[in-house]
Amino acid sequence: MRVLIIGAGLAGPCLAHGLRRHGIDVELFERDAAIDARAQGYRIHINGDGDAALRQWLPAEVYEQAHSTSCRAGGGVSMTGPDLRDVTDIPLPPDAAGLTADRLTLRRLMLRDLMDATRFGAGFSRYELLDNGGVRVFLTDGSTAEGDLLVATDGANSPVRRRLLPDFPVTVQDTQLIYGRTPLTDQARELTPPAALDGFLGVIGPDGRRLALAAQRFRRNPADFGLPSADDYLMWGLTAPASTYGPELFRLAATELRELAAQTLVDWHPSLSALTRLGDPEYIVPGSVQTSRRPESWPSVPVTLVGDAAHPMPPAGLSAGVALHDAGLLASRLVTGQPLPDAVRSYERDMLDYGFASVTTATRNHAGDY
Repeated sequence: MRVLIIGAGLAGPCLAHGLRRHGIDVELFERDAAIDARAQGYRIHINGDGDAALRQWLPAEVYEQAHSTSCRAGGGVSMTGPDLRDVTDIPLPPDAAGLTADRLTLRRLMLRDLMDATRFGAGFSRYELLDNGGVRVFLTDGSTAEGDLLVATDGANSPVRRRLLPDFPVTVQDTQLIYGRTPLTDQARELTPPAALDGFLGVIGPDGRRLALAAQRFRRNPADFGLPSADDYLMWGLTAPASTYGPELFRLAATELRELAAQTLVDWHPSLSALTRLGDPEYIVPGSVQTSRRPESWPSVPVTLVGDAAHPMPPAGLSAGVALHDAGLLASRLVTGQPLPDAVRSYERDMLDYGFASVTTATRNHAGDY
C-alpha cells in the first residue's frame, strides 16, 4: 500500500509515523518551501485522545522528547472580565488532560525522521481517480504522484476537501482574530495575569471582544534535543467582531496588526494592551473563525480527510487533539490488513461522529458558554 498525505502539520506526520512503522509506503507533501517558512501556531493543548495517539504512533524517543519540551503548565482554565478583578476557574472534563506544547517544536520533532518522505514546496493542485482503484495527485511544483489512498491533513481551508466535497457546509463567522506572542521578559511577566502564567486565561468583554492568554514555559529547551533554541513566551489571541477590525485586516503588516490589537484593548486593563504592544512581529497574524456541519453524504473513494480538513471548528483548545486522534484512528484501521475501502469507511464513520460532536463543543466554548 502507498499512502499520499497532503499537509505536514501535526496530524500528517503522526499518521506517517504510524504507517511507516507497519511497513506502509508514505509520502508527505507540504506547500511551504521549508519547515520554518512561516509562523505556524504557538502554544497548543492536545487532549487525552490526541496525546494517546502520539504515544501510540510516534517513535518512543520522539514522544519522550515531545513531553520533555512541553509546557510547564500548572493551572487550568480561568475566566475574567476586562478589569481582571474577579477570576473564575472553569471545571474541565476528565478527557481534557493531555499535553500542552509549543506547536513548532512538536512539529520539528515529528518531522525530523520523516524528511526523506516529505516534499516541501509541493502543495496540492488537484487529484484524479484511476481505473485501478488508486489516485493520482497533481502538485503545485508541477510533479505528480500516485498511490492507493490520498489523505488530506491540510487544514480548515483544505483544497482537497473542496474537490471531494464541493458542497461541504462550512461557515465563516462574523468574528475575526489577531494572534500573537510576546516574549516572557521580566517586564512581560510583571504585566501578565498570574492565571495566564500557570494556565489558560480567557478575558471576556460584553461586546464580543475576547482575549485568550496562555504562557508557554518550556520544561526543557528544545536545543537540548538538537533543535533551534526557544525562549518562553505568552501566547495571545484577540477575537472581535469583524466590524471592529475593519475590512483591511488581512492586508495589514504585522506591526499594524499589533497596534490594532493594542487599540482594540485600550479601554480594558492597561496591562493587556501593553502586553500586545510587546508582541514579536514575526508571530503576529490575522485569522478567521470557521465552523461546520456534518455533510449529508460522503463519497466512497480513495480520498479521505483528517482534522480541520474534515471538521473545521473555532479555536477552543480542541482541534489539535481531535486531529491527532483522527490520524491515530486512521492508522489503526489501515494497518489491520482489511480491504482498503472497508478500512477507510470504518474510519470515516467513527470520525464523523466524534468529529462533529467536537465542532459543537468548540463552537460553544469559543463563545464563552462553558
